[in-house]
Amino acid sequence: MKFVIDKNILLEALTNVCRAIGTRTTIPILNGIKIDLNDEGLSLLASDSELTIRVSIPEKEIKKIENKGCLIIQSKYILDIVRKMPSDIITFEAEETSKLKIYTDNNEYSLNCYDINDYPNLTLEESKEPIIIKADVLKNIINETSYAVSTQEVRPLLTGINLKINGDLLECIATDSYRLAKKNIKLDNVVNTAINIVIPGKSITELEKIIDSDEDVVMHIFNNKILFKYKNIEFQTNLLSGTYPDTSNFIPNEFAYMINLDLKAFNDAVDRASLLAVNKDKNIVRVLIDNKVMIMSSSSSEIGKTEEKLSIDCSNKEKLEIAFSSRYMLEALKVIKDDSILLLINSDDKPILIKSVKDESLIELILPVKTY
Repeated sequence: MKFVIDKNILLEALTNVCRAIGTRTTIPILNGIKIDLNDEGLSLLASDSELTIRVSIPEKEIKKIENKGCLIIQSKYILDIVRKMPSDIITFEAEETSKLKIYTDNNEYSLNCYDINDYPNLTLEESKEPIIIKADVLKNIINETSYAVSTQEVRPLLTGINLKINGDLLECIATDSYRLAKKNIKLDNVVNTAINIVIPGKSITELEKIIDSDEDVVMHIFNNKILFKYKNIEFQTNLLSGTYPDTSNFIPNEFAYMINLDLKAFNDAVDRASLLAVNKDKNIVRVLIDNKVMIMSSSSSEIGKTEEKLSIDCSNKEKLEIAFSSRYMLEALKVIKDDSILLLINSDDKPILIKSVKDESLIELILPVKTY
């Protein structure tokens, strides 16, 4: 194998494919990247056995091809080597399949390769009825829900995002049992088969980092895996097995308090009020709602106390005291793109709903915290 390629083209491909390299893999060869130069061009493939990414570079984007071939290169250093190469043009030359020489006119690296026969046979399958969605729409869905995914392995299903499709309605839900994010969108086409799957949160957030345009993403969904095809990238992840909890009963339909707030003013007030919170993990902020005024406070016996006042538009004149995690609230507010929001509350022990005034497709929920 010997070829010459533009540094930036290869660097982008390597950056994306290396997202599939696991940090704690027990199979040494899965620390490698499969480089395959064939009649169609250059293919880079990496996997941690749960997530597999393949990036294809067409032959026309490779400056020169002398010999074709396939090898498994160690991933640990390749990305940094290519990134720090002083020239925009790099030559790759294999010495049989055991070593790969990477060089420019002024510098050279030689890396040992893995035995290609030890690499698992990974297949990226396509379904007969793929689902097409705009990349920027999918990126927004992931961004607006993934923050609520659980990081605790005690309930494995909650570490994923629940994707459901019925007809032309796509619903995406994430919850860690203390908060919830739900996004609904209408697809351009009707899907004939009902879909109800759970995609690992750590995989879907890597996909969100890759998406950078409004081109189409083609989804191929199977019982145990899903393949996303986007530009020259194939992104396949295993699905979490089991049935995602029914969260429909968590979201109330009626509310005693409807509070209209300026998003930035509320966000900044919550942020300031949490500075002296006792529990830095949850940053609990107490809130008093009194007609047209909201008073937020936090305190620490060792540090002191703080208080924030906001003028609000509230549907209920009765006083209400409630407390919530400022971290959870700020993370929910961060994904809303509107200037105004609605806080929908029933009592101090019922879920708090956060909604954009204009965008009905996104619903966020956090549970209040008992402070006594």
